[in-house]
Amino acid sequence: MTVPSSVLRPAPCVLVVDDEELVRTMLIRTMEAQNYLVYAAADGLEAMSIVEKNLPIDLVVADVSMPRMDGRELALELAKRYPQLPVVLISGVYLGGSMDLPGPVLPKPFTPMALAARVREVLAYKAGRPVTS
Repeated sequence: MTVPSSVLRPAPCVLVVDDEELVRTMLIRTMEAQNYLVYAAADGLEAMSIVEKNLPIDLVVADVSMPRMDGRELALELAKRYPQLPVVLISGVYLGGSMDLPGPVLPKPFTPMALAARVREVLAYKAGRPVTS
């Protein structure tokens, strides 16, 4: 009997980072509904601490506006230290002209479906697979 490769490979792991507890909870629930393993942090410094523990994180979803270390600073630091780790930034502020942001930006407000689709796209791109809906 052949075991499908999806059974052998654990679910992707997503780190969600947002200082607002209500938003963070929504992010966690959305990612768990997609069967991802989820870590959570309240700001960029806490997120860096989690990443530095060498946990199997496949993607980071981070709010841009946070105290201590904001999402932009987090994304830039992760790009330097862990260039293979993609970051999806979420923001209620228009960032269309920002050229120094590594990775895509998902504008607030967004639906859980839009977030899930963006995460799927980024994970598929990271894995070198075609994006499927």
